[in-house]
Amino acid sequence: MAQTLLSVSNLKVSFKTDDAYFIAVDNVSFDIQHGEVVGLVGESGCGKSVSALSLLRLIPSPPGNIEKGNVLFKGNDLMTAGIETVRKIRGKEISMIFQEPLSALSPLQRIGQQMVETIQIHQDMPKSRARQMSLEWLGRVKIPDAAEKMHAYPYQLSGGMQQRIMIAMALMMNPDLIIADEPTTALDVTIQSQVFQLIREMKTEHTSILLITHDMGVVWEMCDRVLVMYASRIVEEGRMEDIFSAPSHPYTYSLLKSIPRLSDGKGNRLAVIPGSVPSPENYPSGCRFRDRCSFAFKKCRTEMPELVSVSDSHRAACFIAGKFQ
Repeated sequence: MAQTLLSVSNLKVSFKTDDAYFIAVDNVSFDIQHGEVVGLVGESGCGKSVSALSLLRLIPSPPGNIEKGNVLFKGNDLMTAGIETVRKIRGKEISMIFQEPLSALSPLQRIGQQMVETIQIHQDMPKSRARQMSLEWLGRVKIPDAAEKMHAYPYQLSGGMQQRIMIAMALMMNPDLIIADEPTTALDVTIQSQVFQLIREMKTEHTSILLITHDMGVVWEMCDRVLVMYASRIVEEGRMEDIFSAPSHPYTYSLLKSIPRLSDGKGNRLAVIPGSVPSPENYPSGCRFRDRCSFAFKKCRTEMPELVSVSDSHRAACFIAGKFQ
């Protein structure tokens, strides 16, 4: 039986500026098991990246504030642990692959310097051995002329190479959990495929991944389980097969209907979700998807639906979960 590596309970994150206060993550809860790949999917602005950054307490404060919640990693709560303890975990036991590698890598240091420094922060290793280890990992992620690239600055490399280096830095400490936040957003389709193939090849049996994406095709290829997020809340969760074969929240159902298919035929219009995502500064009462939902009824305007079981492995936050198709 799989053991729980990470357990997030009732995470709530808000932002406050001179002009506004809004909730970016609203009572989010989920678990990740050892060796599991979990997809966190949803439209831009729904709170996916804020959720991920909050797990490692990387939300800038101010303006951000983790108002409540527990993040148990190997049984230890990262929300109450001392910041030095959390820093030791970052990069070693939990690694993160960011959306924009050029903003995550230091522009002032050569690639080799950054990799060696990362190793020496977490391991008592001579610099010469750390350099050799860095060189080996550049080779493993298929960087050509790795010895030469060790002396390059990030801006001298292509986006694909920068992301491969981020993957090497995330994996070389043999972490228990990798958080991949839209790791191929800035890359073309061919390079995207190569990057995901690389992550699959590099992943060990015990390593878990939280993969943040808006691409349901990537979820199908990569994930064991899926969390669907809308307007700061988890609206559906289940095994990949549950989500794709029997979506039980109207939002998930609509997302899947909008995926282009070869069988749709030439000239057919793509299905679209009407309306737009509500602003976190002005969420509607009741269900936050109600104004875009063709199945909404009176109760949806006054009450917030909670996650209910559709099956042993599948839950959805809808009053008619799984009964609207």
